[in-house]
Amino acid sequence: RIHSIKKFASKEIPAMKVYSFNKLLLLSSALVENAVGFFFPTFSPRFDDRRMMMSADIKMQQPSSVVSSISTRRQWYQQCSVAVAGVAMTTFPRSAAAERLVEYQGENNGGASKSRRADNSNVVFVQDHYYIFGTAPPFIPPGDMSYPEKMPFVPSKQRIETLVKYRPRVQRGIDLLASLQGEIAAGNYKSILGGEAPEYSIRPFGLLAAGFLGSETTVNNELYLARWYINEIFLDINDIKTAPSKDAALASHANAIKAVNSLLGMLNRSITSKVGDPFVLVGVGSVIQTDDN
Repeated sequence: RIHSIKKFASKEIPAMKVYSFNKLLLLSSALVENAVGFFFPTFSPRFDDRRMMMSADIKMQQPSSVVSSISTRRQWYQQCSVAVAGVAMTTFPRSAAAERLVEYQGENNGGASKSRRADNSNVVFVQDHYYIFGTAPPFIPPGDMSYPEKMPFVPSKQRIETLVKYRPRVQRGIDLLASLQGEIAAGNYKSILGGEAPEYSIRPFGLLAAGFLGSETTVNNELYLARWYINEIFLDINDIKTAPSKDAALASHANAIKAVNSLLGMLNRSITSKVGDPFVLVGVGSVIQTDDN
């Protein structure tokens, strides 16, 4: 028996592969980044470049003591369990039934993009209305100020500065989105820019909404709602590019216009005469001005 123990003890424990641990680190860091509401979609070339740089940094900076510390299978499995637990906590949307993964079918909005993943991993702003509530909100008809019920108070100085800073880029994105109808009619929808292209100003849309609806320390339901509309624009653009037919592309474009008009309608409620001129909705000749505050 003593001989068997000595023989077992003399065996070298095989070294664990470093890349497995690296993958867990990369996945965890990516998911933590998603949790703050700003995300590089996994199919984006920018994300791939960034992931490669992160992997290279980890390989260069990882000391040999890390590898030697994972000396047993039990320790390695413990570390894997911690990483997997972190992944599970940040991957699935927090809905009214937080214990289960909500199957996204656009429950309250039949026009919502069906390409949205159940874990919200293919949108730009992960923390949106769906992430929090697990449902798709309705589009807002032009001129309707009943939904959301009220807009959060944000100092006019903040709204003015935000509008001056982001309006030009956002307007270029609006104009480009509107112009896609002509590309679809000409049958060129397969060759349009994808939703991740900076020309659509998806991220400036989000920064504009944050400046009008939130603060540096709080995120409210109205901002979650605005992010959902922005994410829908992003998804609908990609739906147009991958549409199986012209009719399908036109339907996705119509939904994108509804999403952008819903967002602009929300923002216009906070653009008073003191703040500036309201946005002109796409395909709508007039805008609704709100009460001054």
